[in-house]
Amino acid sequence: MITYDESTRIYYFGPKMWELAMKYYDRLHLVPIAWPYIERLRDTCGQTVQMAVLEGHDVLYVAKAESHRPLQTASYVGSRLPAYATGLGKALLATLGDSRLRTIFPEEAWLPFTKNTITRYDELIQKLQQIRDKGFAEDTGEYSPDIRCLAYPVLGLENAGVAAVSVSISADDFSAVNRDDIVHFLRDECHILSRRLGSTDPEAWRQRAAIDFPVIVREKLL
Repeated sequence: MITYDESTRIYYFGPKMWELAMKYYDRLHLVPIAWPYIERLRDTCGQTVQMAVLEGHDVLYVAKAESHRPLQTASYVGSRLPAYATGLGKALLATLGDSRLRTIFPEEAWLPFTKNTITRYDELIQKLQQIRDKGFAEDTGEYSPDIRCLAYPVLGLENAGVAAVSVSISADDFSAVNRDDIVHFLRDECHILSRRLGSTDPEAWRQRAAIDFPVIVREKLL
């Protein structure tokens, strides 16, 4: 955070301070860029759409477009939820290589929120590979038993994971919606947004388990 120059006896801001500043700066620009795509997805699907970024082992919700249907979710802009228990979190974690995941999660059992919550590291790794194979993430009532989510990651420069977008549906309505259509619309909007943010291959995350891509400094989302 702070560096010291012995010759001048002056303290300076260190590289960590710059990194934190870039984190805030990037997110300040991410939401305005993403918002038209989030709104269009909400209007197309008729469901609540949310966007989150990864913060350690949590997801931080940065945008939410409410549908006209009443839907009580545990999340709101500014809230944090465990990444392993949410569709958005699993979509983001699927963009990381295995060695990176090991630095984020401890190997001991994790807190369950419902009977469907993933509670072990090996279970999470297996689930993330399934997500890469099928091409989207799903929340099957793992944090809230009344909510289902379909989620997809958003990539940026060097095809690194930047955020994830989800469509949230009540458990009562989930069996009646056309999930294939929702995944199609969700994927299309996230692909467009990813290219807007500098990704050359919005589906590169599906090969992420086999390759540990370099962790880059926060990209400027301009």
